[in-house]
Amino acid sequence: MITTRLVASGRTWLRELLRAPDVDVALALVAFIALVFDRVMNHGIGEVTPVAVILSLLSSLPLLLRRRFPLGVLACVVPLLLVCLAVFHPNRAAVGVVMLLVFTVAVEGGRVRSLIVGALMAPVVTLAVLLTTHRPSAADVVAYFSLVLGALFAGEALRARQALERTKSEEAARQREASAQHRFDEERLGWAHELHDVVGHTLVAINVRASAAAHRARQGPGPDAISALDDIAAESAGALAELRSTLRTLRAAHADEPPLHPLQGLADLADLVAGVQSAGLGVNLEMTRATPSLPATIGHAGYRIVQEGLTNVLRHSTADRASVMVGIEDRALVVEVVDNGRPRSDDPPSGGHGVRGMKERAAALGGSCEAGPIDGVGWRVRACIPLGAQGS
Repeated sequence: MITTRLVASGRTWLRELLRAPDVDVALALVAFIALVFDRVMNHGIGEVTPVAVILSLLSSLPLLLRRRFPLGVLACVVPLLLVCLAVFHPNRAAVGVVMLLVFTVAVEGGRVRSLIVGALMAPVVTLAVLLTTHRPSAADVVAYFSLVLGALFAGEALRARQALERTKSEEAARQREASAQHRFDEERLGWAHELHDVVGHTLVAINVRASAAAHRARQGPGPDAISALDDIAAESAGALAELRSTLRTLRAAHADEPPLHPLQGLADLADLVAGVQSAGLGVNLEMTRATPSLPATIGHAGYRIVQEGLTNVLRHSTADRASVMVGIEDRALVVEVVDNGRPRSDDPPSGGHGVRGMKERAAALGGSCEAGPIDGVGWRVRACIPLGAQGS
């Protein structure tokens, strides 16, 4: 069993050696040459023995795995280097190899590991000085230890910098994700407004006409009841067509296909007013200097605000008349909807989502929208959208 484990462990180390990065191979080769050359510099080439070459090779080869197993390589190489120092004294090369190893431990590990390694290096450096110096002194110990600690601190500084960069990168990624989610939520809210305006306005008109048809039916059959039912059918058909157009633009697979009909603009207000009038609410439409040359997003926003304002009159007010004014003032589109009724006590306009939707629609284009009672009688909605605004 033990033999099997040793063989498996040996195969693992061999695979890691074969996958060592090129820079680690180069460093291992440099370390081997430096250990051997240090002997040559001290005693001449004739003093290089096979034992020195083998010890240099054994001390250098584990450097191939220094980033994979930093602590294991350090624990393996340092004793071998002490043997090298005792046998043929490669002082400068051994210090360089130790500096490389403690630097790697600091970069690849954590701060606690660096402190432990720094503390363990003190007796190792002291032993190295005793092995390589005929008359060891405290200055020698301090000098060697300073070099090793310098490499350790350099590795720790690099590790901290890399950790900071990773943190910044992760934070930037989170911010990009949050920004994308925010844009998605805004787009989803915009489509929710569109669907609310399409369905809400139509349902209110249908409800009013259905109530009128039911009232007339109770009084007896007649052409008025049939006409109201025809209006309901026409209104619901138009709403379904607009709903299909709105939903179709949400399908990514068919994004290149045009909608069933273009988005409504100020030019469609006459048709909107005619539909509301057929529901029993008299509407006076006044448009001054509102030209078709307005950007489509602004014109569509103005249309939706008028639509929601008239829908609120039908749903929440006792008014029988309303006035719609659309014009351009101070480089801004101004839309105003005013009625002459009182809010229903059980469902005031300020308590619904329609007013908030109008305010959000205007604010999305850099404008504003106000809604409230006037002179104690009636309700007014006034929106102002700068002409320089562009749809988000």
